[in-house]
Amino acid sequence: MKITINTAKLNDIVDISSRFVAKNATLPILQNIYLKASIDNLIVRATDMEKYIEIETPCDIKLEWAITINAKMFSDIIKTIEDEQIEISTDPQTNTMIIKTRKDNFEINGISANEYVALPDVPQENTITLDTQSLSDGIEKVEYSVTEKNFSPVLTWVLMKSKEENWSKKLVFVGTDSFRLTEYKTNSSIQWDDFSLIIPKMSIIDIKKISDFAKEKESENVIVKYSNNLVAFEFEINDMKILATSLLIQWNFPDYEKEEIMPTNFNTKLIINKDDCEKAIKKIWILTRDINNYIELAIDNGEAIVSSGKTDKWMWKTNIPILMEWESVSFGVNGRYITDFIRTMESDEIVFNIVDNQRPIILQNKNNTNYNCVIRPLLNG
Repeated sequence: MKITINTAKLNDIVDISSRFVAKNATLPILQNIYLKASIDNLIVRATDMEKYIEIETPCDIKLEWAITINAKMFSDIIKTIEDEQIEISTDPQTNTMIIKTRKDNFEINGISANEYVALPDVPQENTITLDTQSLSDGIEKVEYSVTEKNFSPVLTWVLMKSKEENWSKKLVFVGTDSFRLTEYKTNSSIQWDDFSLIIPKMSIIDIKKISDFAKEKESENVIVKYSNNLVAFEFEINDMKILATSLLIQWNFPDYEKEEIMPTNFNTKLIINKDDCEKAIKKIWILTRDINNYIELAIDNGEAIVSSGKTDKWMWKTNIPILMEWESVSFGVNGRYITDFIRTMESDEIVFNIVDNQRPIILQNKNNTNYNCVIRPLLNG
């Protein structure tokens, strides 16, 4: 029971599949990845029972076998191997894997492949095609605004949907933790029927890793299949096939496009150099990192005055130049929300769209309304 495979390829496969392994599972089998040498292909599977992955790639198979191996141990071993090719075999009587190179010889105890959980059937009800660039960009723009744990299950997930806007179909991503909300819209070159999917944050981050890998290998498209409770992403990357599936949430995502949540009519518009803004906020954090990274931003004589507000330590103010339209205003916000947005924006200038100091503030790239971050103002103290 023996195969020979390129080390770099195996390292890529194990790195991707290990992300889908349960991190704190009580069942040892869920900390393992499943490997099967069959006909001319190596099949690798992993799951934490909420998200699943299967990777299939051709390799030189001399004898067929199947086994499950601890994912972290297997990954750590593969990373240490310097040879270009690896020979892997198993002993079905003892459920042992043997890894050989010119220099190394490892023996690892595994668990029978017969004990591994079955992967869910791929949904066939609905199929859409997306470009991997749009998928990767959309996830990157919103995932940071979603917490991994929250009092509401909906707020630990990312919304991915289609939307008709200005006579064209847009692919929309939305994430929120109830204190901020980010929305990213992309003009995809591929058309599809209307759809709306709510995907767990931990699943969508792993999907982005695969999308980034696909972009690196110049694989342009991903096929998405979904049902009421499951979504599957199918990638073909050179001679490698990757199928990643995730459970979907059954709740309705909050209606975030209401005027009271995402305003469209503003009294004030500020345009600030993003680097100046970020530097000013980081200065204030020295005082306010323990109180929700609180900052105050006030407008006076063509400058934005960024301050710490009243703290039990001392007061700090710093001024930055702005371009301003309409009314003067002052407000308090969590500065971390602004710097998170700056980190993912393309423009050199950040736009603050403001109604007043109590209603949500919309952050945007200058001259680009496809990427919006909605932030709730805060009260000092």
